Amino acid sequence: MAMTKKEQTAFESLQHQLRLAKALRFTESVERDVMPPSNYDGLAKGWDYNAYIGGPRVEKACSSCVHHGFGDDTKTTSQGTRRLFSTKLLALRALRVEVESKVAEILAKIDEQIEEEKART
Repeated sequence: MAMTKKEQTAFESLQHQLRLAKALRFTESVERDVMPPSNYDGLAKGWDYNAYIGGPRVEKACSSCVHHGFGDDTKTTSQGTRRLFSTKLLALRALRVEVESKVAEILAKIDEQIEEEKART
């Protein structure tokens, strides 16, 4: 039996609410598992993330013993060596952990302000 437009809208709203509820959880921490080379020979290749709110993303990456690159695994573009993730899935999980932590801090500060305001009234 086909749903009416009203039923379809209600169903889509429930699906959206379920996705939001499932998103509010804490993910287990993930360790970087690709070590940079210990000498000047070659590049370690893997995945890394950028967790800035508004643009979080996972990209191919590389690291030498002195520099690292993000968005390309064939050349380094930034100073400092970096451990990487062996798979995109691990990098995505690590990205989620960092974003969760940042958002939890923001929400905790808001909750603190709410409790302070309640105490005043």
